[in-house]
Amino acid sequence: MKRIIISTLLYFVLLGAATAQQRAQYTQYVTNNYLANPAVGGIESYGDLRVGYRTQWSGLEGAPKTFYASLQGPLNFSSNSPKETKSRYGFSQRNKYKRAVPHHGVGAIVQVDEAGLLKTTNFSASYAYHQPLNKYLTLSSGVTAGLSQFSINAQKALVFDAGDPYLNKLVNASKFDLGLGFWLYSPDFYVGLSGMQLLRNGDDFEPTGTSKNPHLRQQPHLYGTAGIRLSPNKFLSFIPSVMVKVTESTAPSVDVNLRALYAQRIWAGVSYRHQDAMAVMAGLNVSHLLDVGYSYDVATSELNKVSAGTHEVTVGFKLNNRGKIICPTWMW
Repeated sequence: MKRIIISTLLYFVLLGAATAQQRAQYTQYVTNNYLANPAVGGIESYGDLRVGYRTQWSGLEGAPKTFYASLQGPLNFSSNSPKETKSRYGFSQRNKYKRAVPHHGVGAIVQVDEAGLLKTTNFSASYAYHQPLNKYLTLSSGVTAGLSQFSINAQKALVFDAGDPYLNKLVNASKFDLGLGFWLYSPDFYVGLSGMQLLRNGDDFEPTGTSKNPHLRQQPHLYGTAGIRLSPNKFLSFIPSVMVKVTESTAPSVDVNLRALYAQRIWAGVSYRHQDAMAVMAGLNVSHLLDVGYSYDVATSELNKVSAGTHEVTVGFKLNNRGKIICPTWMW
């Protein structure tokens, strides 16, 4: 019986690691694309410190809970003061915008994700370089590297023999991580492409003698992101965006978002994740130092019968914001 229970436990752990998206997902990625693309690091003229907490499928025992803290900004604050100009292209003709200048960006992310008995802790650091192509377009490229620590709380496992040595083989595993990204942006649109968890780490099971130990293989994740800002007047902007996530063992996951931004301070929107959830979200740029956001997801799958929804809260701090920018220049 204990082998059956342990095997069942292992099956669900590896199901999440081998046949589904392993990386935590966020409804409010639109306000922090740095989570999925290192090329975004240093895009603004100030340091961006952002923390978020997501509790998924509330009311369901063992449902995922995720916390993250990210910090990214340009290395050369003083020389990265964007120059103000006017666009002769489509959407910014009625308003002035700030042109990017060449600069470096660095950043780091700490993330803790708990789902059932499995706890994943990630730390990564990144570097990016932003190179204007002309007065309107800028291309950045970035790289990130880090370490993922997997641990299983075997003490909470429902077993008849808590001293079973097989449990010890499930406790800890560490994996190195590598990611690359590109980000093409302007005052009116952005397009991003990135790959995360690019280092393969063997098979789901690692042979040892005549037995096989659980190995928790990481799969590469590819992200494609795009967004555009439409401004019918100087007070109101509409921002449709999309993110496509692809792994080798699952169908592509598509997130479609539409947000409205008023007076550079208040935003609200809706989101749809294909065959997964719908969401409403809102946020406020409180000042040149602080912004907050909240989203609520309702599952469109069978999980809707047992879940009370998903809550996500984010808080952002603009550090060394010498220009007293209230709404981000590029990450609107």
